[in-house]
Amino acid sequence: MVAFAFGHLLIMHYQRAPVATGAAFVAGRWAGPAWRVFDGVLLLLALSHGVAGAYGMLRARVRPGVPRAALGGGFAVVLLAFGSLGVWALLAGARVPGSAPGPLSGATWIPAAMFAALAALAAVTYAAALAAAVLLCARMLRRLPLGRWVYPGQWAFALSRAAGVGVLGFLCVHILDVALVPLAPDLYDRTVRAYAAPFLVPMEGALVAAVVYHALNGLRLMTLEALETRAARAQTPSFVLVLILTVLLVVPSLVVLLASGR
Repeated sequence: MVAFAFGHLLIMHYQRAPVATGAAFVAGRWAGPAWRVFDGVLLLLALSHGVAGAYGMLRARVRPGVPRAALGGGFAVVLLAFGSLGVWALLAGARVPGSAPGPLSGATWIPAAMFAALAALAAVTYAAALAAAVLLCARMLRRLPLGRWVYPGQWAFALSRAAGVGVLGFLCVHILDVALVPLAPDLYDRTVRAYAAPFLVPMEGALVAAVVYHALNGLRLMTLEALETRAARAQTPSFVLVLILTVLLVVPSLVVLLASGR
């Protein structure tokens, strides 16, 4: 999944900005089966991984029995619904704007609703980041410990979970907008153009950072687990290395993103 995720980032965030990935671009990309298979594998891997991770986070906080079963059933419905919608869009293929109106082309409210969903996701992201920054600064000024986590591995774990939740939220919204490609390519183009909105630009950068960090930290954990006891001293250096690599890998995507808004 890491290989597929980085391949997707390379195409959608490094070679071009998201605002340049309209219906015509998708139609050219989906002209053959190879990229559809690529996107389908990434979709199923990322969605199942994200849903399983979110369920795992909440499962321990829900009482066994009916409440926990209901939670599992809810996540199963989310997985089935969004997975089916994404696979259907891939099988249906892309409809080029101007060729023929799509079945939903008359629903002009959809781009506004999609923008509202993205804006809400961005607002939650900014609020969480601001709250975390204020809390950490306040504790530092009062010379208090930064939190109940005292080991770098605990911070790595917390950041990985936060990144995973953010990526899953965006993935669900992204599946909805990609479903417009076969249903209403003109509305999809209007939705994609909204990515250039200044309010959403920081979120797009945060999205790339979340994907990169989550992937690199996963590889870090796999490596440490393989090394077993020999990895005891590598916990802190490896976490710092992941943070540095994340920053270095996000910078090029930010350059592309900011250049697209000029």
